Amino acid sequence: MNSQSDIKMTDQLERELIERELGPRSPAFIDDVKSAIAAVQDVFGRLQSQARKAKIVFANG
Repeated sequence: MNSQSDIKMTDQLERELIERELGPRSPAFIDDVKSAIAAVQDVFGRLQSQARKAKIVFANG
């Protein structure tokens, strides 16, 4: 029973050490999400621009 708790404690200490060495992961994830949102907004902007041009061409015959 004692060795099982030692193993759990060792695993937790290893995880904490790895997290300290690698640093927090959330800022990088947030940056990835922001860049993905910006890419989607860019695509929608281009689609809206093309739709406006298509309406002008259609209206002018």
